Amino acid sequence: MLILLIGPKGGGKTHVGRLLERRYGVHFFHAERHWMVYHARCKDLGVTPNIAEGIQSVHPLLEDALRSYPRVSVETTGASREILDDLSTLRCPVPILRVRLVTPLQVCLQRVASRDASAQIPADRAMIERVHRLNEELDLPWDLVLENTDLSEQEIVEAFAPLLST
Repeated sequence: MLILLIGPKGGGKTHVGRLLERRYGVHFFHAERHWMVYHARCKDLGVTPNIAEGIQSVHPLLEDALRSYPRVSVETTGASREILDDLSTLRCPVPILRVRLVTPLQVCLQRVASRDASAQIPADRAMIERVHRLNEELDLPWDLVLENTDLSEQEIVEAFAPLLST
């Protein structure tokens, strides 16, 4: 099973992924960390990162995780249709759950400003706003929608319980 945690920057995707790992044993594949490695490699080589090349670098690692763990969650903003489409058609055929995290822009901006920036791809306000808008425009068949403004960990766990019991 692959759980796609789709939400804006600062929407709580990493928090939810780590919570699912702690409470349900769902392996959290922290994609942003791998994208940061790809960006650093591009910088070292003096080349501009591009989505297609990044997918070729990061998504095989996710496929490895899917072969190693029965359930994996991964975070994405959904702002890149190319990344989202590739996540939906990985070479490891597993059931996919699409989970939307809905978080107001102001909350996202506050969360991004207060978190450890070294563990995230740098994003200025304009980028956060653009990604937030693109995320809001997504029209997918959602398996779960979480209004992730002030949910407790217990409320998040309970929301996932029906999806993970099958």
